[in-house]
Amino acid sequence: MKHRGRPLSYQPELVYEVVELLLENGTPRASINASLVKEELCQTYGIKDTIRLESLKRVVDDAVSELQQDQDRALLSTLPETVTASIDHFMKGARDAFAILVAEQNAKCQAEAKTRCAELQFDKRSAQRHISELEAEINQLEKDKQELVEQRDCSIADAAYLRNQLSEIKEEVTRLRGANDFAQQFMGQYKQYGGSVENQTDVVGRGHATRREAVSNKLE
Repeated sequence: MKHRGRPLSYQPELVYEVVELLLENGTPRASINASLVKEELCQTYGIKDTIRLESLKRVVDDAVSELQQDQDRALLSTLPETVTASIDHFMKGARDAFAILVAEQNAKCQAEAKTRCAELQFDKRSAQRHISELEAEINQLEKDKQELVEQRDCSIADAAYLRNQLSEIKEEVTRLRGANDFAQQFMGQYKQYGGSVENQTDVVGRGHATRREAVSNKLE
């Protein structure tokens, strides 16, 4: 056994001897610790009391483990071959039973995982279908909005055209009213200077007809 760090004030082999002696005397394995071994080293082998328990503990633990394994192997070697064969047969059966249990649990887990995957796939397809429906609805709404925008633009254009037409008609009516006032004034002057009623009526009638024709053309 190799030791790293500060040089030990004792030989590790002595630790193994003390531990082996304690085990042979029936000291329980759990009771063998660094303090007990240090006491034995100091009393039996005259080692100084300056031994550090921290470093001794590692050596004691290694010694207890190795010596216990040696005792276990020696004890197992005393078993008859028939007992060993029975143990091997029992362990094989226990191993097979445990393996079957693990296999059953594994198959159950795989089945549950497969079912869960199928559920997730179904949920995924449902979500994708819903997304497609929403996208189609959005596209239709975009088309409807575009149509409404186009209808609004056409209505605005028609309203502007009608306003222009109305403005032109109003201007024409105003102009015709001015012309009518002028004609009446002219008739008054004509009558004043001796014109016949028939001539006045004919002149005014022709003027009114001409104005009505002009207004009709504008409206068309």
